[in-house]
Amino acid sequence: MDLNVYLLEWMAKERVREIQAAAVRERLAESLRQWPPLRVTLGQALISLGQRLLGNRARATVPVAGAPAAS
Repeated sequence: MDLNVYLLEWMAKERVREIQAAAVRERLAESLRQWPPLRVTLGQALISLGQRLLGNRARATVPVAGAPAAS
């Protein structure tokens, strides 16, 4: 079955409109995303830096959550 040119053009334009609408929705969703406060980001960066500076010692001395305290 052969589709006529008008119908093919209409289908192509409809698809382009759908893609453009999806792009607009994606940009809107991106603009509404909440970023963590600067103090949280800075705190996490400092913790990560401190762990890197300490190396393997940092992981060995940090107690596991829920583990009994050493006496």
